[in-house]
Amino acid sequence: MKSKLTARSIVLIAMVCLASWSIVSCEGSAVNPAGCPDEKDILSTITDVDGVTYTIARDGYVYKNVGSGCEQVLKYFEPGFEAANYERRGDTVYYKTPQGLFPARNTFIESWDRYDTFTSVFIQSPQHADRYWNTMTLQSPLAPSVSDYIALRTCILDGTCTFRDNRIDLVPDPTNTANTVVKFTAVAPSIGMVTSKSSIESTTAFFKRGSELWYEARYFFRSQLPYSIADFESGWIDQSPGPRIIISGGALAIENKFGNKLMFRQATPIPIPIGKWIKVKVHFVFHEENGRIELWQDGIRVLDVDAPTLPLSIAIQNNIEVGISATSQACEVFVDDVRLSPLPL
Repeated sequence: MKSKLTARSIVLIAMVCLASWSIVSCEGSAVNPAGCPDEKDILSTITDVDGVTYTIARDGYVYKNVGSGCEQVLKYFEPGFEAANYERRGDTVYYKTPQGLFPARNTFIESWDRYDTFTSVFIQSPQHADRYWNTMTLQSPLAPSVSDYIALRTCILDGTCTFRDNRIDLVPDPTNTANTVVKFTAVAPSIGMVTSKSSIESTTAFFKRGSELWYEARYFFRSQLPYSIADFESGWIDQSPGPRIIISGGALAIENKFGNKLMFRQATPIPIPIGKWIKVKVHFVFHEENGRIELWQDGIRVLDVDAPTLPLSIAIQNNIEVGISATSQACEVFVDDVRLSPLPL
């Protein structure tokens, strides 16, 4: 592996790909009565609330059913993204970067006491094989657009600027000052913004169809609750679809951030306490139709659902986003003892 593998270089590959796909999706659509994909090339079919049917095909496009034909409306992914971005050597999967191969990792245990500064959390060179995070998102009123928060992230990691309104800090545990935890702070989004975000990501995971993902972390909510606190995404597909842990009605829930956005709530919700640590654990079996979701709060299983968990059969869930991944109100969230594993925790 060549030198100079940085947090920014890893994430920029994904960002460039996503940006290029978004540009394609903005091009004028073309109606072709004979343009529907062959049955063998269909990956998924979705019908929205208005009864309109859409088909996702292996060529990466989304087609809208129009009369007896189809209208090509969106470039959803780049065909062959797995071969283009990954290489297998024996039992190990590597992520291709301009600096060389970087191992995909589905297992880690993260506490924060070992870091002196916030920027030392991130992968900065090939020697940082014991680090797991390579990017962050600080979308806020002072950095509302993609280009704004990418520029902010770049200069923070370069040490040439600091946080604006949303921020991420290593701080003493609010209940045990001898322990170091990470604190995510987000202000409310301004008018015209969909959400506010303050989160870190590891984009080097590799979970496919049939894979099992176990995630666990401790959370402490200072006052207001955010909307989502952990996302498990496919960075190679437009809008980074995947399931996520959300807070609905003051209780933990799961939302599929794809398709018809199915939401899974507790039958008898256990409220999330304010000003107290809770342990959150989730288990996914990834499948586009026959997946499974289990969710625990402080050792109590609050959800056990058989449901789709994968946006497409070919998807790779490579992004693990932790923190305030979406909020409509100002909030502070502390996180500690993050664990990821393909085996039960």
